[in-house]
Amino acid sequence: MDMHGHRLLGDEHGSRDCARLCGRICAKCVARIDGELRTLLDLYEESDLALAPAPPQLRERVSGSRGAAGIVLDERAVALRSRLSEVLGLWARLVVDERDEAGHRPVERGVGALVPFLRRQLPWLAGHPAGVDFDEELVELRSELGALFGPGPVRRFPLGACVEPDCAGNLHGVLPADGDRVPSHVSCDAGHALPPRRWLLLADRARRDAA
Repeated sequence: MDMHGHRLLGDEHGSRDCARLCGRICAKCVARIDGELRTLLDLYEESDLALAPAPPQLRERVSGSRGAAGIVLDERAVALRSRLSEVLGLWARLVVDERDEAGHRPVERGVGALVPFLRRQLPWLAGHPAGVDFDEELVELRSELGALFGPGPVRRFPLGACVEPDCAGNLHGVLPADGDRVPSHVSCDAGHALPPRRWLLLADRARRDAA
């Protein structure tokens, strides 16, 4: 996108706006889509936890409904994981069909392989007529998968700079408004989701900063 196009669009514009103006998705939106893909992979990996049987109190907390059985969340997680795999697979198939060249094929079909493959294809997808649809489908999937981690009223609190390399975003945690002191989700302004297994990094950093 040229400088004139940048001036016409606000900082919070979507890929449909820049594609309509300049015929392709701009670099800023490509970076955001890259973050969406990384976040989807993190959420997919963390959704494994939602598939495991849980005690009744934990099922009530994560389901967001005091009367819901835990199997409701399990079924939703299974359906969303399947849908994510299917959607990413279809977009990878588009790339393979239209870019029938060496290096433009995913090595495996799992989400763990499809996400890095599609991240490498983002410059090409940015100029594809269906690139905006790709972006919007990812946003919808991230919203639905992210809802598994923090349903109901929440409180946000800052956690400092993002720990992802080369990311200038700031991390924030999400706490349930019911007084629970365990965050339900940690993410940054750029869209990176920090899975629970990495929250200890934040605690270690806080201790170093306080020393």
